[in-house]
Amino acid sequence: MKTLYLFFAVYFIYVGMTGMVPKFYGEIGLSDSQIGGITTVITVVGLLLQPAWGTLADRAKYKKTVLALGLAVAGVISFLVLPVSGNYGLLLLTLTAFNIFLLPAMPVSNAIGIEYTTARRKNFGPIRMMGTVGYQAGILGVGLVLAESLRGLYQAIGIILLISAALALLLPPVRGHQGSKGKKVPMSVLLRDRNIVLLLAVTFFAHIGHQFSLSFFTKHLGDLGMGNSLTGLITMLSVSLEIPFLLVGDRLMRKLSIWRWQLCGLLIGTIRFAMLSFVRTPVMLVFAQTLSIVYLACFEFFPMLYLGKSVKEELQVTGQSMLQMISFGLARIVGAMAGGLIADARGIPFVFGLIAVMTLCTAAVFARPLLRRDRAERTLGR
Repeated sequence: MKTLYLFFAVYFIYVGMTGMVPKFYGEIGLSDSQIGGITTVITVVGLLLQPAWGTLADRAKYKKTVLALGLAVAGVISFLVLPVSGNYGLLLLTLTAFNIFLLPAMPVSNAIGIEYTTARRKNFGPIRMMGTVGYQAGILGVGLVLAESLRGLYQAIGIILLISAALALLLPPVRGHQGSKGKKVPMSVLLRDRNIVLLLAVTFFAHIGHQFSLSFFTKHLGDLGMGNSLTGLITMLSVSLEIPFLLVGDRLMRKLSIWRWQLCGLLIGTIRFAMLSFVRTPVMLVFAQTLSIVYLACFEFFPMLYLGKSVKEELQVTGQSMLQMISFGLARIVGAMAGGLIADARGIPFVFGLIAVMTLCTAAVFARPLLRRDRAERTLGR
């Protein structure tokens, strides 16, 4: 258990550091459409390769082997980003390779953590909470240490990823069930489950706006004239409530069905994006971004737990990979690429307002099937 806590804390330092990547792109002179282009290319490639990583981990003797390999190679590649940053084509190629090897990191580590804690009747939330602590340390540390310039960002990322790779080798030896049992189960089995299809569909639409925010929020703060230190502080404070939430996250999920949580998430998300469209002061921006905790709950953490308990053990990593593919793959293409093009023409605040309207429409469209699924589960529960 201690190694799981330590791994999530260290790996999420990297995740926190990526919050400054859009600002790094701005420093090296990339336009919003170029940023959207990079995000789109690496995401399209990720969509093609994410299922293969999931299958590889499910068929490996131990899942942690695949995790460590991906982190180590990505860590080495990250040292090449700055030297090629003056050439857009080489930068795109290097970042694509970097992200290819990071594809298994989140789904494999989540699968290891959920399987290990479930088998021992422990909660996964406190382990994931250490990721939030690491995230805050990452975003704040970058803002303070690289306050004058972010040109050293990817070298720092490389160091963190190499440490994470070493820690991955010390994780619990959770087996890849297809590899240990020799039973091959195709990914298509997941798509025959209507509950999983509905879960992924709602997650896709919810994450379009969230992915735009991830890609452009720190650049938006830069456009408003805020420096690296203030940007890091705002981002850190905006996710601080994740810590107490994750301590009780497993219990919160049992209070309502996943379907009601997703509907609540869409409604609160509408408020969040509407605020980001209009507010300009640091205090109000922090308040608006704290609402992103609802997304952690309803469109990342709860779906992750739902799949961990609902999917066959032979497809645990594949299920988590599919969730990653939908939320940080397909939704990212729409959010970053289309959002970047619109932002170039109309500005980032305009896109946030557009996303608020889209999120409200998503809630209206999916309200009936979500509530119907909720009633069905409560009837079965009786």
